[in-house]
Amino acid sequence: MKRTITYEQSIDIGYIYITPQSERLKIKETIELDVNECINVDIDKEDRVAGLELFAEESEVLRNTPVYEDKLSLRLTDQEVLSTYQWSGIEFHFSTPDHKGLIGFSIVDPLLYNDLL
Repeated sequence: MKRTITYEQSIDIGYIYITPQSERLKIKETIELDVNECINVDIDKEDRVAGLELFAEESEVLRNTPVYEDKLSLRLTDQEVLSTYQWSGIEFHFSTPDHKGLIGFSIVDPLLYNDLL
């Protein structure tokens, strides 16, 4: 599945759609990721992660094309994963031990996202 990724360089904001863009997909709330204040998470009405909004230094990784993608994961760089954080069936991968430098994610609960993949 090809994900939509947007990046607005002039304001350093990017967005990764984890689930396909759809008019039926309704965002229930947006929260800041507990471990990184530069990542907001959009939650749909089924409590799934619908997308990620990246700010400041976190958005810069979106300037590049993904290096690996399948229906369950996305890697934005080939850097080594030094920390992870799981939330709502998604495992976020970071390039630093303190959860900075988002480099991708994996869907670790495919049953939760099955109807969207």
